[in-house]
Amino acid sequence: MRTNQIYIARDGKSGMHVLVRILSVDDIGKDYLPIDPDDFNKLMMARDAKSLVLAAHDLGPMYISADILSRRTFIPSHLQQDIECGFNLIPPDLESLLSECYFDPYAIPDEIAGMGYRAIGRTGKKATRELIDELDFTKAGDLSYLDSQFRAIVEPLHDWIFARNLLSILMRIGGLYRSGADPDTILEAARFRQVNPMVLKKRFDIDTDTCYAIPIAFNPIYRMENLADKDISFDALQFCPLYGSLIDKKNSFSRTAIENYLKGPGNEFVKFLAPLEASRVKNRLDNHESHSEENKWRYMVVSSNTDGEAINNQMQLANRLLQAFDGILFQPQLAYTGIKMAEIAPERKPSNILEAMWLLVRNHPGYYFLTCKRCMRTVLSGTQGGERSFCSNSCRATWSKEHSVK
Repeated sequence: MRTNQIYIARDGKSGMHVLVRILSVDDIGKDYLPIDPDDFNKLMMARDAKSLVLAAHDLGPMYISADILSRRTFIPSHLQQDIECGFNLIPPDLESLLSECYFDPYAIPDEIAGMGYRAIGRTGKKATRELIDELDFTKAGDLSYLDSQFRAIVEPLHDWIFARNLLSILMRIGGLYRSGADPDTILEAARFRQVNPMVLKKRFDIDTDTCYAIPIAFNPIYRMENLADKDISFDALQFCPLYGSLIDKKNSFSRTAIENYLKGPGNEFVKFLAPLEASRVKNRLDNHESHSEENKWRYMVVSSNTDGEAINNQMQLANRLLQAFDGILFQPQLAYTGIKMAEIAPERKPSNILEAMWLLVRNHPGYYFLTCKRCMRTVLSGTQGGERSFCSNSCRATWSKEHSVK
């Protein structure tokens, strides 16, 4: 499934950015080939919008499900002209795009009570500006010459970032454990923040046991201006189908947060929490500024109470978290195929890029999880050349400089 070209644009309805992938008609809906570890590592190493989009280009389409593609696949010139497409694609916006692009693990717990984090590292403004200059869909020129043999597929940027960050977090736990991290504090070592139940009750009116929270993406409901009606009715399935495929369709909505629970029996201990605050209604909802370091993130929150049983051991809870996602992303029902030398094969194949990448994450012979000693990014590292401690020569050199004896 070779991508002919990829572009960036902004969805005028949601205000969020999207990728526009130009794909051959013959390749649409084809089964995923095994994910190349090098292409996978490009995504895991991405820390700015440009590097993420280029990695997405190489990995291939986000969806192959006919149901999702039917609502996101268009004749290229029709999408440009907004002919019966339902999308109003407008030029990308630099500042908005920068705010949407949170890349794990570039945030650390903020020195405030609650569950706030603050971003660290470079902003990637130069690379993001280059991305807009080079791949702005609204300046792509007339694409009608592609209409007969290609289609334009619209993919939310938020879904790509969410998939990348989710895998980054789950792999980091494994990488740290393999390298000798204390299992009793493994979640905190992986940059989860332990959150007191009283904080969640006071802040979000959520009754729960002790939780561990970590930012997983930009909060799509967050606005610096006043809350708009469209924010309250934000439809994850419509705007972010990949994210929507993981959550229970029943949302818990309060004055201060939207909770989406991980789907599947027994998985209620995992939720995705989006703070919902604005200054529109005085004395009812807090102002953004009062919790600015909390409101900008969508969090993955893991409760220490699973199936009514309290779990105090962080490694045990980490294993339960891994099993919950594996049960959703890996469903290898077998069937007879009638194909020579492959008479029995999985009946259900990956329907999106996250499921395809998960097959590599859970089974990667010849590779191991390497969590960088300096930046905490986790990649698949080959076994040749001995054990490594850094994800790149740049991180190795920087760490050596920072720890050199003066």
